[in-house]
Amino acid sequence: MQRVPISKYPNTFFRVSLKAVIENHKGEILCVKEAGSEWTLPGGGLDHGETVEQGLRRELFEEVALDQDESFTLTPVGHDVMWVESRKAWQLWVIFRVSFDEIPLFSRGVDADDIAFINPRTFADSPWRAQQLIYKWLVDLPRYE
Repeated sequence: MQRVPISKYPNTFFRVSLKAVIENHKGEILCVKEAGSEWTLPGGGLDHGETVEQGLRRELFEEVALDQDESFTLTPVGHDVMWVESRKAWQLWVIFRVSFDEIPLFSRGVDADDIAFINPRTFADSPWRAQQLIYKWLVDLPRYE
């Protein structure tokens, strides 16, 4: 009998990716580059057994070196679904606005190639799906709410 290879993420399931919208006083959004990728929101996959806050806290530590004891508030912004060809999996982005009493200093974490605060309008004509979603959720949709 021939064995059929099974994807790490079967296409009948979603890989849940938590994304953080962190805004500075200029209205710019904290973005990250990983493994040669284009700019995207910091965040990543929710691991089994983690709460949303635990997962986002872990990802923010890994990507933007957020202190593990830093206090923040999460507000849901929205969600989006996309097929990720490189993973052969459906991915569900769940986007949260992350608010701090006082915005902390961020630096490049161990999983990031670069981080920067960027005006989300910069991504208006981007060919990259992650940047299109940044523009969609932070520029386009707020006009209609």
